[in-house]
Amino acid sequence: MQVSKQVRLMRGMWSAPTGITLAGGAAAVVATAVVTAAVFAPPELVARLVAMAACVAAVGAFGGNLTAALATGSIAWTVLNGFLVNRLGVLTWHGAADAVRLGVLLGAATGGWLTAWSRQRLRHRRDVVRMRVWLYGDGFASSIHAHKEASPRG
Repeated sequence: MQVSKQVRLMRGMWSAPTGITLAGGAAAVVATAVVTAAVFAPPELVARLVAMAACVAAVGAFGGNLTAALATGSIAWTVLNGFLVNRLGVLTWHGAADAVRLGVLLGAATGGWLTAWSRQRLRHRRDVVRMRVWLYGDGFASSIHAHKEASPRG
């Protein structure tokens, strides 16, 4: 069985446990929905969607867990649909508008996770460079030292 390169790259990344990230994400979604309902009027659906997308992206970025981020995006869609688009938790399908909302939320979750993944990869590269410098010495300083020893004047 061959493991794809993307799965191998994701396996080495640190992430919070899925259950903890999902529970925190669900709580953050509910809190964001309460604040959003108080701040934005019901006709301002785009502003409400942007607030929920920012919450989902933050969960993806700080949790570092793609599964939990996508599940949080799905929870955010149900809360958005039931309480911020409709009233009293009634879930209905509005056709293309709901498909776009779901796509925006899942895209925000993926974007947040990609932010965490790229930050982790950059940190890993920086640590590798620091380790090489520590193991082999500073390239600039060691080249000056080697040149001084080789000079006839000493």
